[in-house]
Amino acid sequence: MGTTAFAYKALNGEGRLELGRIDAADSDDAVQKLEARGLIPVSVDQNRQTASRVPISSTQIPTAQVTRLLSDLSIMLNAGIRVDEALALMEKEFDSGRLQPVVADIRTALASGQSFSGALETWPALFPAFQIAMVRVAETSGKLPTLLSRIVQERQHFETLRVKVSEALRYPAVLFAGTICVLVFFLVGVVPQFESLIMQSGKQDTVMTMMFAVSNFLRSYGLVLLVAALVFVLIGFAAARRGLLSALLWGVAKKLPLLSEIPGSYRTGRFARLLGIMVETGVAVPVAFKLISDTIDHGEAARIRAQQASDALRQGNRLSYALEILQLPPLAVRMLRLGEQSGELAGLAYRVADFYEVRLERSLSRIVGLVGPAAVATISILIGGMIVSIMTTLMSFNDMVR
Repeated sequence: MGTTAFAYKALNGEGRLELGRIDAADSDDAVQKLEARGLIPVSVDQNRQTASRVPISSTQIPTAQVTRLLSDLSIMLNAGIRVDEALALMEKEFDSGRLQPVVADIRTALASGQSFSGALETWPALFPAFQIAMVRVAETSGKLPTLLSRIVQERQHFETLRVKVSEALRYPAVLFAGTICVLVFFLVGVVPQFESLIMQSGKQDTVMTMMFAVSNFLRSYGLVLLVAALVFVLIGFAAARRGLLSALLWGVAKKLPLLSEIPGSYRTGRFARLLGIMVETGVAVPVAFKLISDTIDHGEAARIRAQQASDALRQGNRLSYALEILQLPPLAVRMLRLGEQSGELAGLAYRVADFYEVRLERSLSRIVGLVGPAAVATISILIGGMIVSIMTTLMSFNDMVR
């Protein structure tokens, strides 16, 4: 006879409520097994287990909501409340939103004897590997409340930085899209009104000929181009959900003169801050290198470099050699090498992070300051030039008629 997974609530010998899962033939068998463990069953429910394990898509859960969950948990742990009790309070009294099944699952995992880090490990899309590694180290050292506070600070800092980068890059993208829309409207809606008159006059020049050709092309194939644009947007959306789009955009940004500093500063600042936190927590540097690189880098080549850097440290090579394998800037390599030599690697890593984050903000401010005027000037020159060309031709035709 097969077994079924049951979710249970039971009182232990200390009178505390425990939650967990147990495999049994039926509910009576589950009750007998719980009593054999010295527990007093309160409820045994097959459906409750199924409900608590409803699969959810991690892409539907905002990162800020996960950070808020960890922040609430950190506050309660630092107040002296146990992890399981804190999760029980959060499930009953806090509005966890889409994280409700996650909280319930973590509680169940803890009640069944898993560690907190092990419970988080079942949700890798919500809790990155480097955070789980730090939690595991903190559990053994008894510093979980303090560590959770550091994780929350790092997540909040990262989210703020990511919003700044996103907004700064979105601004030129919106201006570029707006410029294209204005040009298309002008070529499709305005230029055709003058085409027949100017063509009859025989006064069109090279600019006018090109303008009419583009206008005719857009009017003839506009629907096809619109469908192609929609397909392109859908492909981009699918790639973004798989994490492929961000890797492509970062790769393109590295090759553009105005944007080239942004990916490097962002990556270096993020790497240094995570390295400082993990070293401060007690995570081994080779492990930290691998975990951080897997978090901030993309692609097979980056994974190979991370593994080589981690292996180099395990083989006794200096930190600077491993940093060069990861292709960090020379200044960051030098400062972190000084941190290694002085025994203050975590402190120097934080300084490196601060330096490159300030540099990143300067680059973003420069982009915002340049792109706006450049976009206005571009649209003014293009449309103004076309209007001047049309009006000049019309005036010439009018003079000829007189």
